[in-house]
Amino acid sequence: MSRFFILFTFLFTSLFAEQETFPFIGVTIATHTVNLKSIATKKPNRPKNPASQEETTFGIQYGVQTQELRTTFSAEGNSDFLSVDVEVDYIFMDSMFGTAKVRPYVGGTLGYIRYDQNLIREYNDNRILKNKKKDGNTTTIKNRNGYYGLDFGMLFYVTDDIDLDVSYHYYFMNRLKPLDTMNGATFALHYFY
Repeated sequence: MSRFFILFTFLFTSLFAEQETFPFIGVTIATHTVNLKSIATKKPNRPKNPASQEETTFGIQYGVQTQELRTTFSAEGNSDFLSVDVEVDYIFMDSMFGTAKVRPYVGGTLGYIRYDQNLIREYNDNRILKNKKKDGNTTTIKNRNGYYGLDFGMLFYVTDDIDLDVSYHYYFMNRLKPLDTMNGATFALHYFY
């Protein structure tokens, strides 16, 4: 976890060293579709079609923005999971819209998630029991690990101090078996100070 924060600090200082910066804080609401894969790998317990879990989360953000770049630190969660991440975005095509009040962006995300182990176990329980009976081994379930992904969205400047951020994200979570991917939409309201 400490490496995560060191990376965050490094990104902040290196990206914004010689540009005018605009720090902000914000609140988010997001909807996620978490896709789960079966952890059974041997016959007769071949994986079935993946299932998915719908999640709605609330969170907070802190970030710094320049004319072209934005770095955001987010923490969000609900009763099923908690995640923290760093997102670096490139803001582009200001001139296409004729105003700086609407700005599209694309970016990448690095994060860490702790997912409810009981949900993972429930989904895989019958497969775990079958594997245990057949092989005599238990299957280890991981409920926390890192993830990475992509995002894109639009910034809408409501006033000089407030903007609305509407985005779509797609995260790869295959290091956290049986989670596979997580995608969805995020709505954020930011206050620049």
